[in-house]
Amino acid sequence: MLVAIAVQSCVSFATSAQDARSLFSEFNDRIYQIRIIERSTGKQAGLGSGFLVSADGRIVTNFHVVAAYTDAPERYHVEFVRINGESGALDVINFDVVNDLALLRRVDPPGYFLALGDTLPAQGEAIYSIGNPHDLGWTVVPGTYNGITAHSAFERIHFSGSVNPGMSGGPVLNANGEVIGVNVATAGNQLSFLIPLNRLAGFLDRAAGTELTPDDYDAAITAQLGDNQRDMLSRLIEAE
Repeated sequence: MLVAIAVQSCVSFATSAQDARSLFSEFNDRIYQIRIIERSTGKQAGLGSGFLVSADGRIVTNFHVVAAYTDAPERYHVEFVRINGESGALDVINFDVVNDLALLRRVDPPGYFLALGDTLPAQGEAIYSIGNPHDLGWTVVPGTYNGITAHSAFERIHFSGSVNPGMSGGPVLNANGEVIGVNVATAGNQLSFLIPLNRLAGFLDRAAGTELTPDDYDAAITAQLGDNQRDMLSRLIEAE
């Protein structure tokens, strides 16, 4: 597959674009395309991005990227493709439906990964979203951190940059190459949303030492949604 690297920028992002090229050059071996494949036909049924978060081959993506598989694991399988063309199978070993996160694992891990940042950026700081939009090729999108969105049921970073379908689950890096968010959604017109660092770190802590199998998926989804419903109802009742 021909892989193109596109850096979206404008004059005001000239410095950021140079940083984006450097970051992608250094860390592109830690970023994966995630594909959902129908077993019977071999056709692609879903597409997203992901990134290595541990030396033992654990990969983060969005839950919605792998939702078709968790709903019908007998019908689909999950695989990765890297920028160098390498591909392989992935297991879905944990997920957080509420925060739209999933943890996958590959066999024969390469041993390197992306580190998480310690803190979120300052308001107005440049950050870099990475993913493979519409299966067109790897794209680095320089943009701006604009804080956490107000009046939202779920914490999201307001990102001034274009996150397009296929980029879901890809990492968002600070200038040091550390993960500070995960691509999740867009409203268009350079208005996008990211899962923030604290939600990602919390999920990885909860998932440490535990693994789900396909037999566990339905029960885990039901439990997570039920717990979230009860929490939201409790906060609603207690609110003035």
